[in-house]
Amino acid sequence: MNLLRKLLSRTATTGLAAAALAAALLPWDWSAWAAWACATAALALAWRAHPELGPDRDRFARGAAIAAVGVLAAQQGPVPAAIAAGALLVVVGFEPLLAVAVATGHMTTANLAVQRDRAWFTPRVTGEAITAGGGVFALAAAGSLITGSAGPLWIAAAAAIATAGTAAAGAAGALLHRRRSAHAGDGAVIAALEALEPAFIVHFSGPPGSVYQLDMWLPYLDRLGDPYAIVAREKAHLEELRGRTEAPIIVAPSMSELERLLVPSVKAAFYVNGSALNTHLVRFGHLKHLQLFHGESDKASSFNKVTSIYDAVFVAGQAAVDRYRAHGLDLDFRKVGRPQLAAVATGPRTASGPRPVLLYAPTWTGLTSEFDYSSLAIGKRIVEEALRRDLAVIMRAHPYTRFNLAAARRLDEIERLLADDAERTGRAHLWGTQATGPSLVDCVNAADIAVCDVSGVATDWIASDRPFAVTDMAGLGERFPDEAWIAKGAYRVDRDAANLAAVFDELLHTDSKAAQRKETREYFLGATTGDAAVEHFIAEARRAYRG
Repeated sequence: MNLLRKLLSRTATTGLAAAALAAALLPWDWSAWAAWACATAALALAWRAHPELGPDRDRFARGAAIAAVGVLAAQQGPVPAAIAAGALLVVVGFEPLLAVAVATGHMTTANLAVQRDRAWFTPRVTGEAITAGGGVFALAAAGSLITGSAGPLWIAAAAAIATAGTAAAGAAGALLHRRRSAHAGDGAVIAALEALEPAFIVHFSGPPGSVYQLDMWLPYLDRLGDPYAIVAREKAHLEELRGRTEAPIIVAPSMSELERLLVPSVKAAFYVNGSALNTHLVRFGHLKHLQLFHGESDKASSFNKVTSIYDAVFVAGQAAVDRYRAHGLDLDFRKVGRPQLAAVATGPRTASGPRPVLLYAPTWTGLTSEFDYSSLAIGKRIVEEALRRDLAVIMRAHPYTRFNLAAARRLDEIERLLADDAERTGRAHLWGTQATGPSLVDCVNAADIAVCDVSGVATDWIASDRPFAVTDMAGLGERFPDEAWIAKGAYRVDRDAANLAAVFDELLHTDSKAAQRKETREYFLGATTGDAAVEHFIAEARRAYRG
């Protein structure tokens, strides 16, 4: 959906700009105002989508809109119109180079007290100044059309020259800054970081929608008691992270920027996923590199040999240790349980409604077929079986589900099914943001039974000691528990969903695996639970980075 919105926004902006330029060339009186309206709308949309200077700003649309305004303005004052349009088009045309200049010596931050000498030459200020120049030109053109005077256009010309001159001055300053040092970095940010004296940093990189991977660890990192900083490699994560922690956040897209953030006090780096950009930091041998990951599962990614690049790997229990060793990896494992599960209620749920509740939490399709464990292909049949048995359903999809169009279509179909059923029967189903807004722990505590895939949800659910089923989407049959060890404590859903009736009978009535589930629970999560698990993680984490 985000991709679709971006595409529609880009199409609308470009279309309006093109329409403005075409209308400006028409001879009729009404076409002048039509061109002005389209050009102004295009400039406004472009600014709303990308207020900051950067590679995503739609230069073609803004250039066409400015050119259209220039054609209109030339009717009243060709000289000032040419000056204003020319200056603005030059700035827009050189925006990629200007963006590099602005980024030189400037790192975007949050929650960090940074004192800057060049506070005016930043991506946001520069981007908005260029946008303001276009806006002034559009207003001046309207004033000129109304009054029949070239006076407003001379004001716009002066503003455009000032915008271009300021951009040139800032770029020249940045060039001198780079000539003094090839890797000078942002001195203000480095000074602020040195004053903070962080004991460790948390390195984070990922696609849109991946902040949850870090978010689950923030409360426990905060409790370690030492100052730390989050280094985000993509700027897109900044706003979402800003509202989730008071820890300093620094955006460092390049390797050289990352390197400069390793102030003397930093002794370790934590990671929460297996991003390829982690290697940019792991290469620094004087740091301890500590991998937390963001879930415990039997997926192939949970025994990836790349994990050997870290000095220590935090795992929930003995199952993870045995899984790695079974695939030839004997690392420094720190068994810490899952502190995120401290609030999971164990045992039968205290009923808060007229009917049992199913949590259905399919995983995403992965980047390749090797990592595709998703059951969405049979998801509708799973939900239909739940409805046939008068269950309420919590449909909690993986954050990456809509990255795949086929998976998104299947999810939409299931959500429509639940919406129609809720309207018809009054059953209190949850889906969409109603199910993904609360934490996974909240969803576990709200459900009596679960159906999930080979994923971290299965491991987190087993903390509740309530019945659950795992989908066998590889069609392994009786061999399934040998490959997905969590399935030893779960009921297997066949790839074709043919055994759903028997599975739901077990989940709701028989529960023949109750004793095995307890053994599997301790094997995966360890014997330490609740607040004791949190304290155990804090002690192990401190020991890991303090040495």
